[in-house]
Formats: sequence, C-alpha cells, structure tokens
Amino acid sequence: MSAVVEVSDTELRPIAAICEGEVSFRAEGWRRLIFMPGLRFLVGGVQRKMDALLCLNHDNPTYPTKLYLAEQVGGGVNWNETAYLLSRSWHTFSWKDVHPNQSPIEILAAHLAAFNKASAA
Repeated sequence: MSAVVEVSDTELRPIAAICEGEVSFRAEGWRRLIFMPGLRFLVGGVQRKMDALLCLNHDNPTYPTKLYLAEQVGGGVNWNETAYLLSRSWHTFSWKDVHPNQSPIEILAAHLAAFNKASAA
C-alpha cells in the first residue's frame, strides 16, 4: 500500500513543469518515490511522454536512486529490472552513481542524461 509523503512543493515545482499531471511524493515500503504523470523527456532527440517514478532512496549503494518508466524506451541503455510499485509494473535501466544528496530535479536530470546520446526506440 502506498502513502503520500508530505514534502515541500518547492521541491516538486521544477519537476511538475515537465509533467502533464499532478506530481506527488509517495512512499511504498522503504522506498521514497516521486510519481510523475506524463513526464516529458527526450530519447535521442525524440520527444517522449509517459508516467514515471523517481526513487530517492534505492537500497543499493551503487544505484542509490532509480528512475522507473512505464515502458522501455530503448536508447542503448541496459534495461535490467521490472518492479511492481504503486500497483503497477515499471521498467528501469542500469545507470549508476546518481546520488541522493541532490535536489529531486537534479536527480531526475542525472537519470535522464542516459538518453541524451541515445538513439530513439
């Protein structure tokens, strides 16, 4: 069961600017998540839009944060995990060393950087 986590709107506002729905903090088990409906981002220069989750405290020291997407977008990254969170399945890729000691928008930008030089799916 997920719960909404109370956090300042100032941390969500920059992320909300690139999403189509209401961005919110959530918790599920030990995970602190940001739910991002209709996140807009580029993959190899092609605009994509889909729901996404940003995990701010993944339990692996090499991968201390994780970005989960509603679908795999290709892009030459290593798609290595499917997770069931907030009552649905999500895909994630191997992109390490994005540390949680940054703002949520900086964490998101670091994960999305994996797609900057990628080819579109």
